[in-house]
Amino acid sequence: MSEFTSDDQWRSFQTFVAAYLAGMLHSRDVFTISRKSAVAPPLVEFRCDAAGRLWFSVGALSWSDEDGAAVQVSRQQLNQVAEQTVRVLRDQANVDDPSELRLSGSGPASAVAVLAKAGFMSGDGSDPVRNAALHARRSADIDTEGDAIDAAARAVGQSAFAATKSGSIASIAFAAELARLRSWVDPFSATPKTGYLVGGGVPKYAEE
Repeated sequence: MSEFTSDDQWRSFQTFVAAYLAGMLHSRDVFTISRKSAVAPPLVEFRCDAAGRLWFSVGALSWSDEDGAAVQVSRQQLNQVAEQTVRVLRDQANVDDPSELRLSGSGPASAVAVLAKAGFMSGDGSDPVRNAALHARRSADIDTEGDAIDAAARAVGQSAFAATKSGSIASIAFAAELARLRSWVDPFSATPKTGYLVGGGVPKYAEE
């Protein structure tokens, strides 16, 4: 059982959502949050259009092409959007804990680790669209204040860097500790819970 409360888990999930959205730059990028226990439209969905704009929809509206089915959200307010998403999941969808959720994504944003103010990806870093997602995530102003899980995991990553002077080892240690402390699974990052590196291959680390 996690040493953190359900409120702590939701605060960590909020950080995750903001970091994921920061990397959504390509028209193929889609991010959905669904219940594990039901085959139904996603609880919420985010899409990026060809102009780089982000769109948010709820429930069955995610499957609709009608005008007004999705609402544009501001890239300058990703922290607020993530906070609102958590409120929708907890208050309107009545989800008790993020462990009840299934996360899925497509496009370049799903092939780069989802970390606030840090990041890594597999391969040699030659893919410009994945590099753009990586840079956007690590440089975004993601609010981690009050996120006890992020703070605890980041301390492990910093200890790994102090011992090895290796950014890649530190980054993966950070992601692995996040996986250990969270009650829910991030399927996009290299962790013991997922058992693989996104895209396969050797991770490329970057941090400002």
